[in-house]
Amino acid sequence: MGQGLRERKRAALERELAIAALTLVESRGFSSVTVDDIVAMSGVSRRTFSNHFACKEDAVAAVVLHRAGDALESWRPASPHDGLVPVVRSLIAHQRRSGTFATMAAVSRLARDHHQLVPYLREAQWSLWTMAGARVLDEVGDTDDRSRAELTALMGAVFGVVTSSFLSTSSNSDPEVPVAPPHLEHILTRLEHGFMTP
Repeated sequence: MGQGLRERKRAALERELAIAALTLVESRGFSSVTVDDIVAMSGVSRRTFSNHFACKEDAVAAVVLHRAGDALESWRPASPHDGLVPVVRSLIAHQRRSGTFATMAAVSRLARDHHQLVPYLREAQWSLWTMAGARVLDEVGDTDDRSRAELTALMGAVFGVVTSSFLSTSSNSDPEVPVAPPHLEHILTRLEHGFMTP
């Protein structure tokens, strides 16, 4: 029980540091924010910050993972036995409603202007992809190797469309609009019905 409480406190502090980093960077810009600013806002030491994050970019990118992780915990598909594409479609809709895409869009806009953020954002997105795949497997139940390979292919396609669209310069520039990436629904439909269908 003590270990559980300690882990929850650690996770809460990490979340607080990440939110502070994003808040400061959005209001001041990356070049005007230091780790000292983040720890001052959070009331912790630099050493405490370093126990959680390598740098301010790492902290900002972590916001995406926290937002998505919260949404993954609360997601339940209507019918997990309708097939993989409907289950993944349900997950995507839930992530959209939860604000994950809006958060990803906001951090991606920052990354377009501050290129040092890109590898940290990619790492957060990769972790999200891994977590989402595991969560889908939890919902559809124990599957065979072939089904797991299909899920990997499906999640890989979704991951590719999502990550490339958010870091694209043509992505939606309005931070208030939590839209899904362009073409994601089209790709899901093709994966469900086949690429050679009209």
